[in-house]
Amino acid sequence: MLSRLIRHPVSLILGVVLGLFALYESSVRFFAYTGDAYVMSDIVVLSAQIEGPVSKLAVQNNQKVAADQLLFEIERTPYALKLQETQAALATARADLDLARDEVNAAKASVTAAQAVQTNAMDQLGRVKTLETDGYSPEATLDVATRNVATAGADVTAAEAQLAVTLRRVAVAQAAIAAAQAAMAKAQYDLSKTVVTAPDAGRVAPFVTRVGDYLRPGSEVLAIVTDRRRRVVANVSERHLARIALGQRVLLTLGSDPWVLHEGRVSGIAGGVARSPDNPQVIPYVEPTTDWVRLPRRFPVEVTLDDWPEGLGLFNGADARVLIWF
Repeated sequence: MLSRLIRHPVSLILGVVLGLFALYESSVRFFAYTGDAYVMSDIVVLSAQIEGPVSKLAVQNNQKVAADQLLFEIERTPYALKLQETQAALATARADLDLARDEVNAAKASVTAAQAVQTNAMDQLGRVKTLETDGYSPEATLDVATRNVATAGADVTAAEAQLAVTLRRVAVAQAAIAAAQAAMAKAQYDLSKTVVTAPDAGRVAPFVTRVGDYLRPGSEVLAIVTDRRRRVVANVSERHLARIALGQRVLLTLGSDPWVLHEGRVSGIAGGVARSPDNPQVIPYVEPTTDWVRLPRRFPVEVTLDDWPEGLGLFNGADARVLIWF
């Protein structure tokens, strides 16, 4: 049999190819291997939330930083002046409220006085009517008393109207205070954003921003590669996904630590990938690779090492190779 295959090299080559293909197809039932893997950790991109020139840079490229350490500052003078302006506006609004309340008290006193005059005029009218009935009061006196009651009633109405106006002024002053407080809070917030600190410990990625650069809201200044969620992301062919589960054992090598095997566990499996790079990048897009004729889709699988190698540092984006067995 072997001698016949040797005499027919084409048959031998085809047999070897078919045997290797069968072995490869059988291997996917037991393990998954990918060289498309890389080291990753959480990266925080620091952007300006206000506009203005950079007045201070407190870090350099690749510098290690601690949480809450100063990174950079934006010129604070305009924002400090704006805060002073809003504080003055708030003080004015509070003074206006005090004045409006004083006017309310004066209007209430005017209403009380007008009501007292009205009561006195009505009592006087009653006495005049009694005297007129007994024939002791002339008709002219009754007319005067009647007119005094009408005048006193009009004065009460005017005083009550003035009281209503002053009460509305109080409401307006209170609204002005609320607006001034909101403006002052916004000014305080903007002033606080002139100082930007590190949200977490890590290393500053190379950046190009320099002192004097004018930033606008949303301008990306620098990024911090943090130590949080350090992991290896392996893009695994879709044919293996049905047999991969959380917690499965993994063997891998790191590009920064060659020829050394490390152990880990599957800690995350992507629920989906984008079919086109033009799709919104809410979910990852993984470039398909040529595998014979068909281009299989690959899905990110996160792997957490049991123990991260000491002394290797953190090289985000460094290559890795991953072997997952089922």
